Amino acid sequence: MMKKIYWLRRTGAMLFMFGIGAALTGNVPDWLKAAYVTAVFGLVLIYDVAEYEQKKPTKEADYE
Repeated sequence: MMKKIYWLRRTGAMLFMFGIGAALTGNVPDWLKAAYVTAVFGLVLIYDVAEYEQKKPTKEADYE
């Protein structure tokens, strides 16, 4: 599970760097802006699900 979160964080860092680079050029097409926002939103959703799966209690914890 930690490997999944590691790759999600790494992908997020790459998206952040891409966004900074695209913003600095000032010449970003509208389709790329929409794709970037969609990718970031999707990454946040996947990260939240992965983090929830890591923190949820196991069935054995209920019996103690």
